[in-house]
Amino acid sequence: MSFVGEATDAFGLLGKACNLLRDRLDPARAQAKRLIEAFEAYGIARQQIPRLLPPELKLPNAAFSTPDKLKDKVTPELLNWAADHLAISRSWLDLVEQAPHLLEDHYKAPVGYRDWLANRLNLAPNVTRFLLVWKPWGQEIPSGHGPLCLIYEETSNGLDGSEFTRYWLLSDHWSLHHAPCLENLLAAIALARSLGIWVLGSDVPIAQLQQLEAGKKLIPEVANCRRGGWHPEDLINPLPDRDTEWRKALWGGAQRYLARHGIDGTNVNLDRSATKNTESVK
Repeated sequence: MSFVGEATDAFGLLGKACNLLRDRLDPARAQAKRLIEAFEAYGIARQQIPRLLPPELKLPNAAFSTPDKLKDKVTPELLNWAADHLAISRSWLDLVEQAPHLLEDHYKAPVGYRDWLANRLNLAPNVTRFLLVWKPWGQEIPSGHGPLCLIYEETSNGLDGSEFTRYWLLSDHWSLHHAPCLENLLAAIALARSLGIWVLGSDVPIAQLQQLEAGKKLIPEVANCRRGGWHPEDLINPLPDRDTEWRKALWGGAQRYLARHGIDGTNVNLDRSATKNTESVK
């Protein structure tokens, strides 16, 4: 590496260190920075944020141009609105919680997913919705390893004809190789399909999934790293001559979870043609 390159890297590291120290010494600025960066992660430019604000919270465009200009204008009401609009944690915006996403985890009690998803159908009847299943790129079920992430997605109209998507995290550090996690996954898929919610599987680099689980990346940032698709419904209704004993065992465990709450998993209707058609959406 040349002297110029080494000097550039050194200045870059020094700049990052100064920014971290500045944020630590000025939490109001750090909070304003996090607010701006969260909207940008969801595809909303900082100059567009004022267009979304309710009348009682209106601020000039320039207020969101830099954290220094915004920090004196951040109010609890603004943060409450932002957390609700993006469906993220209010405590995360306050810099006191590591996890940015709202967690709706019903591990070993998957009937909770049915109730929660049914409530989302009532609260937001006019959105496009999917249940997303993300596994590490290059890993297979059940022989792989690494995180298994279950995510609920809602997409509605955004600014200027664009789309706006919000996410909820439905798994809490699930592992690809852990049978109970897979059984809960299958139960959640069955319940989502029983409510008419399509399920999409994607492969994601393992480092991205690990950063997501550690609270260091937002879901829309990780979504940009997806590398391929697969069909989670195949774990419930496999293609002809593709069934295996381990799949039967996992589906049997999922059905036992469902049966505890009087749900007959064998009645889940998986329309393969409709599921395949959702590939064009993503």
